[in-house]
Amino acid sequence: MRSVIIPLIILGLPIAEIAGFVVVGRELGLAMTLLLVLLSGVAGVLLLRIQGLGTLRRVQEAARAGKDPGPDVLGGALIFVAAILLIVPGFITDIAGLILFLPPVRRAIASFLQTRLTILTTGSGFYYGGTRSHRPHGPTTIDLDSDEFSRKNGGEDGSSPPSNRISR
Repeated sequence: MRSVIIPLIILGLPIAEIAGFVVVGRELGLAMTLLLVLLSGVAGVLLLRIQGLGTLRRVQEAARAGKDPGPDVLGGALIFVAAILLIVPGFITDIAGLILFLPPVRRAIASFLQTRLTILTTGSGFYYGGTRSHRPHGPTTIDLDSDEFSRKNGGEDGSSPPSNRISR
């Protein structure tokens, strides 16, 4: 059943969009129809930019506060899908995108998806500029056998102070 639905949507959506263009074009005229399609695309780009940056800010704040950013990530993904639906030319996808932009609809879809998805997050944090030093926090331990290490004492013959050397 599932394997049939997706191909039907892929094949049926362009046909439905063309029919929508014909119906709207017949009622409003060609110029107004093209203007509506252009405006919906611009609105999709603007909403993607505004909402996308807001979502990124909320995810960063949640991560800094030690909270789970998963719900914000899922909400951001749904906003992305809604914006793409607005950008794609067609009135059916525009209506679907506008409906998906409504917060109650997004919350309902997010709660439905959260029961079926597992969202994994890791807390690595962000690093801003500079160089990172990866020095160990304690004394360095080198595991050597007695035949791999020899101590040479200096100073008697005017050589440098004692040092530990690895001889192979």
